[in-house]
Amino acid sequence: MTSNDDFSEDLLIEILSRLPVKSLMRYKFVCRFWCALIKSPRFVSRHIINYNDDNTRLVVEKVPGYDEGPPYVLFHDETLVDLSNDERFEPPTRHDHELLGNCNGLFCLHDKNSNRISIWNLATREFRALPKWKGEIPRHKWVYQLNFGFELDSSSNDYKIIFILNLTDDNTRKDSVSTEVILHTLSTDSWRYLKANELSDYSFLGGQQSENTYLDRICYWIAWRYNNCQEILSFHMRDEAFHVIKCPDNSYFPNPILGVYDNSLHFLDFDRSESCFEKWVMKEGSWTKQLSVGPILGVLRALEFWKNGSFFIESNTNQLLLYDPNTRALRDVGLGTDGLFLHRYKESLISTEWEDW
Repeated sequence: MTSNDDFSEDLLIEILSRLPVKSLMRYKFVCRFWCALIKSPRFVSRHIINYNDDNTRLVVEKVPGYDEGPPYVLFHDETLVDLSNDERFEPPTRHDHELLGNCNGLFCLHDKNSNRISIWNLATREFRALPKWKGEIPRHKWVYQLNFGFELDSSSNDYKIIFILNLTDDNTRKDSVSTEVILHTLSTDSWRYLKANELSDYSFLGGQQSENTYLDRICYWIAWRYNNCQEILSFHMRDEAFHVIKCPDNSYFPNPILGVYDNSLHFLDFDRSESCFEKWVMKEGSWTKQLSVGPILGVLRALEFWKNGSFFIESNTNQLLLYDPNTRALRDVGLGTDGLFLHRYKESLISTEWEDW
C-alpha cells in the first residue's frame, strides 16, 4: 500500500513534470527536496513523457553566410503562426559547429574545424565536448558521406551515438569504396569500432544534414545499393546490429523522407511527374499506403515531418510550406528554405554530466 508521503511525492512529480524546463530550473531553488526531486532520473524520465507529448518545437539552422546573427533559431509557437516568438542562440563556444540531430533534448554538434563531437542541452544550456576519436583514416581515403544516429539504449539506460563513414578515393570503382562504423557510449565517454561488413554494398546512406529518425530505440536511414536498389537500414541500439527493410512496393523514390507518427514509421515521397505526395506507414512489418495527396503545383520536394502527420514542403520558389493531411490545408509558414535546415526539438532535463544518470 502507498503511504501518504509516497502519494504526495507522486502527485508532485505529476504536477511539476508538466512544466517547461525554464520553470523547473527556478523551482530547484525552492528547497533541497525539490532540487533533488527535479534532478532525479525518475523525474527526468517522467518529464520527457508528460511535457513533450504536445510540446515539439521547430529549430532552424542557418548555413554560414545566410544572414547575420546567431546561427540557430528556436520558434516557441508550436503552431508556427507567430514567428515573432523566437529565440536566437548559439553554442557556448566560438567554433564553427553544425547540428547533426537531437534526441530527448540533447543536440549532437560537430565542430567542422577539429572534427570533435559535443553534446548540448539547449534548455539547460549544459555543454560537454566528447573525447576525440583516435582512429585513423587512410591517407588515400576521404570521407565523402557521413551518417549519424543518436538514441537511448533502454537495456542499459545509456545513450549511444553512431557514425557511418563512407570512405573513397578519387577512383570511383566499387573496390575503392569502404565503410567504417564507430560508436560512442556516453556513460563510458569512449569510442569504439563496430564491424559492419553488411554495409559494404552500400554506396550512399542518407546525408549529414538529414534528421535522425528513431523509433523504439532503433535508428533508421534510407540507403542506396550499388545495383541502384533503394532500401532502409536500421540500427538496433540494444544488440548493436544493422537490419534491412524493403522500401514500399520495392520501388525507387527520388526524394524520400522518413518520420515517426502515432508510434509508427512513416515513409513519404513526392512524385514530380504527377505532382503528388504518397505516404506509407509500417504496420506489422509491412508497408501500407496511407495517403495520396495532389496534384499540388509549384512543389519541389518534401523536407521533414512535423506534428499530427503533417509535413514540411519546399516550393519551387524556395518557400517553406506546411501540409496538414487531416484538414488538407497547405499554408506558407513564412520562411525561405534557401540556406536553412530544420530540426524537431523536444526540451528535457537530461544532464550532459554522465555521472548524474
